[in-house]
Formats: sequence, C-alpha cells, structure tokens
Amino acid sequence: MKDIKHVILNYRNRQTVTFGKYETNGEEMHHHDMYQIEFISAGKGTLKLNNKEYPAKRGLMYAVRLRDYHAFEVSETLTVHRIILPLKCMPEKMSYGMLKSKVDIITRLDEEPSKHVENLFLMLESRGKAWLNNEIYIQEWLINIIVTEFFERVKFKPEDVYVSDAEKLEKVMLYIQDNFRRKLTIAEVADHFKMNASYLNRIFKEQKGTTLYAAVKSARLEYAKKLLVDTNLSIADVCKTCGYSDSANLLRDFKKLTGVAPLRFRKLKGVVNDSDKDED
Repeated sequence: MKDIKHVILNYRNRQTVTFGKYETNGEEMHHHDMYQIEFISAGKGTLKLNNKEYPAKRGLMYAVRLRDYHAFEVSETLTVHRIILPLKCMPEKMSYGMLKSKVDIITRLDEEPSKHVENLFLMLESRGKAWLNNEIYIQEWLINIIVTEFFERVKFKPEDVYVSDAEKLEKVMLYIQDNFRRKLTIAEVADHFKMNASYLNRIFKEQKGTTLYAAVKSARLEYAKKLLVDTNLSIADVCKTCGYSDSANLLRDFKKLTGVAPLRFRKLKGVVNDSDKDED
C-alpha cells in the first residue's frame, strides 16, 4: 500500500481526524482501531468485508468499524479515499447506530454521485494542513458533507438515543463488541458512559447474569471462532487479534467454551492452514 496524501485535522472534542488517499495492489485480512469511511475512485478488485465479497471498483463506499475485518484482492490498482474518525467525532445517534448495526454499512454510487463524492474528497485532500481557523472550518465542512452523503446513500437511520438502564446496558454491550481487543475495566466503561462504576457493575450482573469481564471474554471467543473459520490467520495471530495476551489463555478459554482446541475447531469446520501447529 502506497500512501499518496495524509493530512491531519484537529476536530471537535479535541479528537484527531485523519483523511487522505492511498493506492493498493492488495491487502491481507486486517482490522482497524478507529472507524473509517472509504470510497474507491479507480481500479478493480474484490473487497472482502466480514467474509462477504463485494466488487471493488469506482463508486464503492463503505464504513469499517472496529469489529469489522477486511481485505482487498486487486486486479487493477485501487485508488481509495478515506476518512478515519474517532467515534466521539460523530453525532451520538450516528455512532450508536453504527455500533448497533449488525450488517455491513456499504453502498455503491452511480457515476454522477461518484463524481460528486470524489470531488469532495479531492477538495478536502487539497487543503493541506489546517493551521488557520478558516481552513479548519472548511475541512470540517467538507468532512460533514462526505459523511452525510454516505449515510444518506446507505439509508442509515440511527435510532434515538435511549436513557433507561436496560438500553444503557445495550450500549455497553455494543461498546464491548467494538473494544474487546483491548483491556477493558468497569471503571473505564463506566467513565465512557458517565455512569458510576459500582452501579454499572451491579446492574450489569443483575440484568445480564454475568460480569463485564466475562462478557468481554465471550466477545473475544466468538470473534476467535469467526476468524478461525473465515480467515487463514495463524492461531498466534488469532490470539493477538482477539485481544488475548498469550496463546495459553486463549487455548484454555476456547476449550472451556467449545470442548476442543482452536486448531481442532478449525479442522472440524473444514479449514486447513499450513501455518498452524498441532495444538491438540
């Protein structure tokens, strides 16, 4: 992957938004630590997003969330424009909707809207680094237009933000789904949702019947199962991608959940990977 342009903007809430353009002749399966919106302006290939394949060519526009994994198979060099957004940079209803959505957030634009979106990206990328207030305003304005255009095209309709305990816990569970790859604590999650840690701990146990730590572990293991079946990642890479500190912990928890070791699970699903080592 060759970076062509990379500029940084200090966005609202003192978060950092990165935007730019790159060319790629192929990418292995991977994930990102921030939300991305990408638009393909040229080239041909295949986008593999969460084990689903989409023709990658001019007009394809999609979001990549923290829990999404994707790869490119390329027959003709792809030109990809992107905006990398911290979750806090988006309106709460939109960020909640992205967390809640269980489907790929993707659309294909016809030529006229493709020209419009491409021009918006080119305008954004041509601004350079924003040191002056007017430049920051222009870049923020362009980002907002691109993001709005995208979500209008995918007919994305985030639901209203709820405030009941049950609905707050739903948000917590969605947050876990997006952040299980790193170490999560009750204190951190409570702070993120502006809740008292002791109160969150109590209602989580009461309404979910388990602890937050156990919920994080469950999310990691479910993701491990998907990676074992849907990708050719080695067991060590699956371990790292799922947020486990070492393979021994993954092996122990995975056996407890499924009754078999990760490698055995993969073989039972008919997936063969030459890089795997016998762990049974």
